[in-house]
Amino acid sequence: MSHIPQDTLQQLKQKLLESKAKLLEVRKDVDAENPIHDEDRVDDNASPDTDAREELQIFRSEVVGTEVGDMLARIDAALDQIEKGTYGHTEDGKEIPVERLLADPTAATLVQ
Repeated sequence: MSHIPQDTLQQLKQKLLESKAKLLEVRKDVDAENPIHDEDRVDDNASPDTDAREELQIFRSEVVGTEVGDMLARIDAALDQIEKGTYGHTEDGKEIPVERLLADPTAATLVQ
């Protein structure tokens, strides 16, 4: 039996699903802003300031995309654990306090 009350578990699941939806929108927006995905973009001898701006946008897209991907993976892992009935426990089976999960529903470790 889980140490997390059922209503709290549902609240955490809803929070995870909402976060996932927001992150998917962020990833979509970041991808749309990435110059690499611009079909009208030409790889030519553009002015140095244009090249620098594009390189910065590409770098930003890669960094944000990686961070969003990592956060989505944590959310998916938490949702999977909810479905399996193992949510709220560390890998070695210790209970993660409900307060910690309310602060970070993707928490998978204990705070020492």
